Amino acid sequence: MLKKSEFINIGILSKPHGVSEEIAIRLLPEIAEQDLNPSFIFLDIDNGLVPFRVGGFRYKSDDVLLVKLPLLESEEEIRKLMDTAVYLKQDEIADSTEEASNIGAFNGFIISDVHEGRLGMVESIQDISGNPLFIINGEKGELLIPMAEEFIVNIDETAKTIEVELPEGLVDLNNPTD
Repeated sequence: MLKKSEFINIGILSKPHGVSEEIAIRLLPEIAEQDLNPSFIFLDIDNGLVPFRVGGFRYKSDDVLLVKLPLLESEEEIRKLMDTAVYLKQDEIADSTEEASNIGAFNGFIISDVHEGRLGMVESIQDISGNPLFIINGEKGELLIPMAEEFIVNIDETAKTIEVELPEGLVDLNNPTD
């Protein structure tokens, strides 16, 4: 039997969400500041933790996590478990406050693309639904570039430069008349 002391209560199952078979989890206030990466959630059923594989997840808001649980497909099954406590393994929870405070550390960095050359200077970071964007002021005007690991080739903190390799045409999206 799984011991609750080895897990962290993150909130409760709130309700079915939409037609995409997602389930809303209302997060506890102290958990809403954390980055969650659940592969399994554990529901407190009859004083025991029952694991459910997570088929996918996304944030609806800061305090609501939407999950797909392949074993709970019908709205009736989900409604029976509403208000059930939800737990995660400790290693699937990361403190995001440090990351959030460091995200502005890239302001003033020069971004260059391996194909396009210098794009400009990072003026700020815009975090849109967990998809942060570099806001760059350069020769082509304001550019919005995804802060995606797959695009970043190198970050040189000493020289304050970021080298990226962007998909073809991404730089020109902001300037369709060029």
